[in-house]
Amino acid sequence: MQRLGQVGASAQALVASLDQGLELSQGTSSYVFVAGRMIQGWAIALVLVSLVIPFAVAAIDLFARCRRRHVPLGPAFRSYRRRLGFWLWVGALFGLFAMFGAFPSGAAVPLDPASSAGGDWPRLALTAFALLVGASWLVARGRLGGTRPATPEEELAGQTAGLLALGLVALLVIATNVYALVFLLPSLHAWLWLPQVRNRSSIVRALVFAAGLLGPILFLAVFAKRFGLGLDTPWYLAELTAIGYVPIVGIVLLLAWIAAGAQLLAVNVGRYAPYPDGTPGFVRSAIRTVVLGLRSRRRPGAAPRTHSG
Repeated sequence: MQRLGQVGASAQALVASLDQGLELSQGTSSYVFVAGRMIQGWAIALVLVSLVIPFAVAAIDLFARCRRRHVPLGPAFRSYRRRLGFWLWVGALFGLFAMFGAFPSGAAVPLDPASSAGGDWPRLALTAFALLVGASWLVARGRLGGTRPATPEEELAGQTAGLLALGLVALLVIATNVYALVFLLPSLHAWLWLPQVRNRSSIVRALVFAAGLLGPILFLAVFAKRFGLGLDTPWYLAELTAIGYVPIVGIVLLLAWIAAGAQLLAVNVGRYAPYPDGTPGFVRSAIRTVVLGLRSRRRPGAAPRTHSG
Protein backbone atom coordinates (compact mmCIF):
# COMPACT_ATOMS: atom_id res chain seq x y z
CA MET A 1 0.00 0.00 0.00
CA GLN A 2 2.89 2.34 0.71
CA ARG A 3 4.34 1.73 -2.77
CA LEU A 4 0.95 2.41 -4.40
CA GLY A 5 0.71 5.64 -2.44
CA GLN A 6 4.09 6.75 -3.76
CA VAL A 7 3.07 6.00 -7.35
CA GLY A 8 -0.16 7.95 -6.88
CA ALA A 9 1.70 10.91 -5.40
CA SER A 10 4.12 10.91 -8.34
CA ALA A 11 1.26 10.84 -10.84
CA GLN A 12 -0.44 13.73 -9.02
CA ALA A 13 2.78 15.75 -9.10
CA LEU A 14 3.17 15.10 -12.82
CA VAL A 15 -0.38 16.23 -13.57
CA ALA A 16 0.13 19.34 -11.47
CA SER A 17 3.30 20.24 -13.37
CA LEU A 18 1.46 19.84 -16.67
CA ASP A 19 -1.32 22.10 -15.42
CA GLN A 20 1.26 24.75 -14.54
CA GLY A 21 2.11 25.28 -18.21
CA LEU A 22 4.56 22.55 -19.17
CA GLU A 23 4.29 22.17 -22.98
CA LEU A 24 5.00 18.99 -24.87
CA SER A 25 7.51 19.04 -27.70
CA GLN A 26 5.94 19.52 -31.12
CA GLY A 27 8.79 17.98 -33.10
CA THR A 28 11.65 19.55 -35.00
CA SER A 29 11.40 22.35 -37.53
CA SER A 30 13.71 23.47 -40.31
CA TYR A 31 16.09 26.36 -39.73
CA VAL A 32 19.33 27.85 -41.06
CA PHE A 33 22.22 29.38 -39.15
CA VAL A 34 23.45 32.62 -40.74
CA ALA A 35 26.08 34.82 -39.04
CA GLY A 36 25.40 33.19 -35.69
CA ARG A 37 21.65 33.67 -35.87
CA MET A 38 18.97 31.05 -36.42
CA ILE A 39 16.43 31.71 -39.20
CA GLN A 40 13.29 29.61 -39.18
CA GLY A 41 12.48 27.62 -42.31
CA TRP A 42 9.03 29.15 -42.72
CA ALA A 43 10.60 32.60 -43.00
CA ILE A 44 12.94 31.43 -45.76
CA ALA A 45 10.04 29.76 -47.59
CA LEU A 46 8.00 32.96 -47.34
CA VAL A 47 10.82 35.00 -48.88
CA LEU A 48 11.28 32.50 -51.72
CA VAL A 49 7.56 32.47 -52.54
CA SER A 50 7.41 36.27 -52.45
CA LEU A 51 10.20 36.39 -55.05
CA VAL A 52 8.04 34.36 -57.45
CA ILE A 53 5.17 36.85 -57.31
CA PRO A 54 6.81 39.59 -59.47
CA PHE A 55 7.61 37.05 -62.17
CA ALA A 56 4.07 35.66 -62.09
CA VAL A 57 2.54 39.15 -62.37
CA ALA A 58 4.78 40.10 -65.29
CA ALA A 59 4.21 36.80 -67.15
CA ILE A 60 0.43 37.04 -66.76
CA ASP A 61 0.51 40.68 -67.91
CA LEU A 62 2.53 39.66 -70.99
CA PHE A 63 -0.04 36.96 -71.74
CA ALA A 64 -2.89 39.47 -71.39
CA ARG A 65 -1.16 41.96 -73.70
CA CYS A 66 -0.71 39.26 -76.34
CA ARG A 67 -4.39 38.38 -76.09
CA ARG A 68 -5.46 42.02 -76.43
CA ARG A 69 -3.28 42.45 -79.51
CA HIS A 70 -4.59 39.19 -81.00
CA VAL A 71 -1.14 37.58 -81.08
CA PRO A 72 -1.72 33.88 -81.87
CA LEU A 73 -0.53 31.81 -78.91
CA GLY A 74 -1.81 28.39 -79.95
CA PRO A 75 1.14 27.49 -82.21
CA ALA A 76 3.55 28.63 -79.47
CA PHE A 77 1.97 26.34 -76.87
CA ARG A 78 1.98 23.47 -79.37
CA SER A 79 5.67 24.11 -79.96
CA TYR A 80 6.34 23.90 -76.22
CA ARG A 81 4.23 20.76 -76.00
CA ARG A 82 6.37 19.22 -78.72
CA ARG A 83 9.58 20.10 -76.87
CA LEU A 84 8.15 18.82 -73.59
CA GLY A 85 7.18 15.56 -75.28
CA PHE A 86 10.74 15.15 -76.56
CA TRP A 87 12.31 15.68 -73.14
CA LEU A 88 9.79 13.38 -71.48
CA TRP A 89 10.77 10.78 -74.08
CA VAL A 90 14.41 11.30 -73.10
CA GLY A 91 13.47 10.69 -69.47
CA ALA A 92 11.49 7.58 -70.38
CA LEU A 93 14.40 6.33 -72.49
CA PHE A 94 16.76 6.80 -69.54
CA GLY A 95 14.32 4.85 -67.36
CA LEU A 96 14.21 2.00 -69.91
CA PHE A 97 18.01 1.79 -69.94
CA ALA A 98 18.01 1.64 -66.15
CA MET A 99 15.20 -0.95 -66.12
CA PHE A 100 17.05 -3.32 -68.44
CA GLY A 101 20.30 -3.07 -66.49
CA ALA A 102 22.30 -0.81 -68.81
CA PHE A 103 22.99 1.51 -65.87
CA PRO A 104 24.04 0.40 -62.36
CA SER A 105 21.13 -0.51 -60.11
CA GLY A 106 20.62 -0.93 -56.39
CA ALA A 107 18.55 0.16 -53.42
CA ALA A 108 17.05 3.64 -53.51
CA VAL A 109 19.54 5.04 -50.98
CA PRO A 110 22.30 7.65 -51.37
CA LEU A 111 25.45 6.18 -52.89
CA ASP A 112 28.89 6.60 -51.37
CA PRO A 113 30.61 9.30 -53.47
CA ALA A 114 34.01 7.85 -52.58
CA SER A 115 33.13 4.44 -54.00
CA SER A 116 33.44 3.31 -57.59
CA ALA A 117 29.77 4.18 -58.12
CA GLY A 118 30.68 7.86 -58.12
CA GLY A 119 33.20 7.69 -60.93
CA ASP A 120 32.67 4.61 -63.10
CA TRP A 121 30.84 5.82 -66.19
CA PRO A 122 29.21 3.05 -68.29
CA ARG A 123 30.62 4.44 -71.53
CA LEU A 124 29.03 1.92 -73.86
CA ALA A 125 25.54 2.36 -72.40
CA LEU A 126 25.87 6.14 -72.32
CA THR A 127 27.06 6.17 -75.94
CA ALA A 128 24.04 4.13 -77.04
CA PHE A 129 21.77 6.37 -75.00
CA ALA A 130 23.28 9.51 -76.56
CA LEU A 131 22.86 8.10 -80.08
CA LEU A 132 19.20 7.30 -79.48
CA VAL A 133 18.60 10.75 -78.00
CA GLY A 134 20.31 12.35 -81.00
CA ALA A 135 18.20 10.36 -83.45
CA SER A 136 15.06 11.30 -81.55
CA TRP A 137 16.06 14.95 -81.62
CA LEU A 138 16.50 14.84 -85.39
CA VAL A 139 12.93 13.54 -85.72
CA ALA A 140 11.56 16.14 -83.32
CA ARG A 141 13.64 18.97 -84.80
CA GLY A 142 12.33 18.20 -88.29
CA ARG A 143 8.84 19.12 -87.13
CA LEU A 144 9.87 22.10 -85.00
CA GLY A 145 11.83 23.73 -87.81
CA GLY A 146 9.88 26.15 -89.97
CA THR A 147 10.01 26.83 -93.67
CA ARG A 148 10.24 30.60 -93.11
CA PRO A 149 11.64 32.94 -90.46
CA ALA A 150 9.29 33.64 -87.58
CA THR A 151 7.69 37.06 -87.36
CA PRO A 152 8.25 39.28 -84.28
CA GLU A 153 4.72 38.47 -83.09
CA GLU A 154 5.38 34.74 -83.38
CA GLU A 155 8.66 35.07 -81.47
CA LEU A 156 6.89 37.03 -78.73
CA ALA A 157 4.23 34.31 -78.55
CA GLY A 158 6.93 31.65 -78.24
CA GLN A 159 8.58 33.53 -75.37
CA THR A 160 5.21 34.05 -73.68
CA ALA A 161 4.43 30.34 -73.82
CA GLY A 162 7.87 29.50 -72.41
CA LEU A 163 7.53 31.98 -69.55
CA LEU A 164 4.05 30.74 -68.64
CA ALA A 165 5.41 27.19 -68.59
CA LEU A 166 8.16 28.37 -66.23
CA GLY A 167 5.51 29.91 -63.99
CA LEU A 168 3.62 26.63 -63.85
CA VAL A 169 6.84 24.80 -62.98
CA ALA A 170 7.46 27.31 -60.18
CA LEU A 171 4.00 26.71 -58.72
CA LEU A 172 4.55 22.95 -58.75
CA VAL A 173 7.95 23.39 -57.12
CA ILE A 174 6.31 25.42 -54.35
CA ALA A 175 3.82 22.60 -53.83
CA THR A 176 6.51 19.90 -53.69
CA ASN A 177 9.70 21.46 -52.27
CA VAL A 178 9.66 25.19 -51.77
CA TYR A 179 13.39 25.36 -50.98
CA ALA A 180 14.20 24.20 -54.52
CA LEU A 181 13.13 27.67 -55.66
CA VAL A 182 16.67 28.81 -54.78
CA PHE A 183 17.88 27.14 -57.98
CA LEU A 184 14.83 28.13 -60.07
CA LEU A 185 14.58 31.84 -59.27
CA PRO A 186 17.56 32.96 -61.43
CA SER A 187 15.92 31.56 -64.54
CA LEU A 188 12.59 33.17 -63.67
CA HIS A 189 13.94 36.67 -63.21
CA ALA A 190 16.64 36.58 -65.90
CA TRP A 191 14.59 35.00 -68.68
CA LEU A 192 11.76 37.42 -67.99
CA TRP A 193 13.97 40.05 -69.65
CA LEU A 194 14.33 38.09 -72.90
CA PRO A 195 11.30 39.76 -74.58
CA GLN A 196 12.81 43.14 -73.67
CA VAL A 197 16.20 42.42 -75.28
CA ARG A 198 14.93 40.81 -78.48
CA ASN A 199 16.31 43.68 -80.56
CA ARG A 200 19.62 43.97 -78.73
CA SER A 201 22.92 42.47 -79.79
CA SER A 202 23.52 38.73 -79.68
CA ILE A 203 26.03 39.20 -76.84
CA VAL A 204 23.44 40.88 -74.62
CA ARG A 205 20.85 38.22 -75.38
CA ALA A 206 23.38 35.45 -74.67
CA LEU A 207 24.34 37.03 -71.32
CA VAL A 208 20.70 37.37 -70.27
CA PHE A 209 20.00 33.75 -71.12
CA ALA A 210 23.20 32.55 -69.42
CA ALA A 211 22.18 34.41 -66.24
CA GLY A 212 19.15 32.15 -66.00
CA LEU A 213 21.44 29.12 -65.80
CA LEU A 214 23.15 30.31 -62.62
CA GLY A 215 20.78 28.25 -60.45
CA PRO A 216 21.66 24.81 -61.90
CA ILE A 217 25.34 25.81 -62.17
CA LEU A 218 25.32 26.79 -58.49
CA PHE A 219 23.69 23.49 -57.57
CA LEU A 220 26.28 21.46 -59.47
CA ALA A 221 29.15 23.49 -58.03
CA VAL A 222 27.95 23.16 -54.43
CA PHE A 223 27.26 19.45 -54.88
CA ALA A 224 30.66 18.82 -56.45
CA LYS A 225 32.50 20.72 -53.71
CA ARG A 226 30.50 19.18 -50.87
CA PHE A 227 31.15 15.58 -51.93
CA GLY A 228 34.42 16.05 -53.82
CA LEU A 229 33.06 14.62 -57.07
CA GLY A 230 34.40 17.16 -59.53
CA LEU A 231 33.49 16.36 -63.13
CA ASP A 232 31.80 13.12 -62.01
CA THR A 233 28.93 15.10 -60.49
CA PRO A 234 26.55 14.80 -63.52
CA TRP A 235 26.96 11.02 -63.64
CA TYR A 236 26.54 10.68 -59.87
CA LEU A 237 23.24 12.59 -60.06
CA ALA A 238 22.17 10.49 -63.05
CA GLU A 239 22.95 7.34 -61.08
CA LEU A 240 20.85 8.55 -58.15
CA THR A 241 18.05 8.97 -60.68
CA ALA A 242 18.63 5.50 -62.14
CA ILE A 243 18.32 3.74 -58.77
CA GLY A 244 15.10 5.62 -57.96
CA TYR A 245 16.45 7.86 -55.19
CA VAL A 246 15.36 11.02 -57.02
CA PRO A 247 11.54 11.28 -56.98
CA ILE A 248 9.76 11.05 -60.31
CA VAL A 249 8.00 14.38 -59.67
CA GLY A 250 11.34 16.17 -59.45
CA ILE A 251 12.49 14.57 -62.71
CA VAL A 252 9.32 15.63 -64.56
CA LEU A 253 9.62 19.20 -63.26
CA LEU A 254 13.27 19.33 -64.34
CA LEU A 255 12.36 18.14 -67.84
CA ALA A 256 9.54 20.70 -68.05
CA TRP A 257 12.03 23.42 -67.05
CA ILE A 258 14.48 22.23 -69.72
CA ALA A 259 11.72 22.28 -72.37
CA ALA A 260 10.82 25.86 -71.46
CA GLY A 261 14.47 26.89 -71.54
CA ALA A 262 14.90 25.18 -74.92
CA GLN A 263 12.00 27.16 -76.39
CA LEU A 264 13.33 30.45 -75.04
CA LEU A 265 16.80 29.58 -76.35
CA ALA A 266 15.38 28.82 -79.81
CA VAL A 267 13.76 32.26 -79.91
CA ASN A 268 16.91 33.87 -78.54
CA VAL A 269 19.13 32.48 -81.32
CA GLY A 270 16.59 32.98 -84.10
CA ARG A 271 15.82 29.28 -84.61
CA TYR A 272 12.22 29.32 -83.38
CA ALA A 273 9.28 28.42 -85.57
CA PRO A 274 5.63 28.10 -84.44
CA TYR A 275 4.23 24.61 -84.57
CA PRO A 276 1.58 24.51 -87.32
CA ASP A 277 -1.93 23.37 -86.54
CA GLY A 278 -2.92 19.91 -87.71
CA THR A 279 0.64 18.65 -88.07
CA PRO A 280 0.76 15.05 -86.80
CA GLY A 281 3.20 14.21 -84.07
CA PHE A 282 5.86 11.53 -84.01
CA VAL A 283 3.55 8.74 -82.85
CA ARG A 284 0.79 9.59 -85.34
CA SER A 285 3.30 9.84 -88.16
CA ALA A 286 4.82 6.47 -87.29
CA ILE A 287 1.39 4.79 -87.19
CA ARG A 288 0.40 6.42 -90.47
CA THR A 289 3.62 5.22 -92.12
CA VAL A 290 3.04 1.65 -90.96
CA VAL A 291 -0.58 1.65 -92.14
CA LEU A 292 0.31 3.04 -95.56
CA GLY A 293 3.10 0.48 -95.87
CA LEU A 294 0.71 -2.36 -95.16
CA ARG A 295 -1.82 -1.03 -97.64
CA SER A 296 0.80 -0.68 -100.36
CA ARG A 297 1.53 -4.42 -100.15
CA ARG A 298 -2.03 -5.23 -101.04
CA ARG A 299 -2.63 -5.20 -104.76
CA PRO A 300 -6.02 -3.73 -105.46
CA GLY A 301 -8.19 -5.86 -107.71
CA ALA A 302 -6.07 -8.99 -107.37
CA ALA A 303 -8.23 -12.04 -106.85
CA PRO A 304 -7.11 -14.68 -104.41
CA ARG A 305 -5.46 -17.74 -105.93
CA THR A 306 -7.42 -20.99 -106.03
CA HIS A 307 -6.21 -24.53 -106.65
CA SER A 308 -8.23 -26.89 -108.92
CA GLY A 309 -8.45 -30.57 -108.11
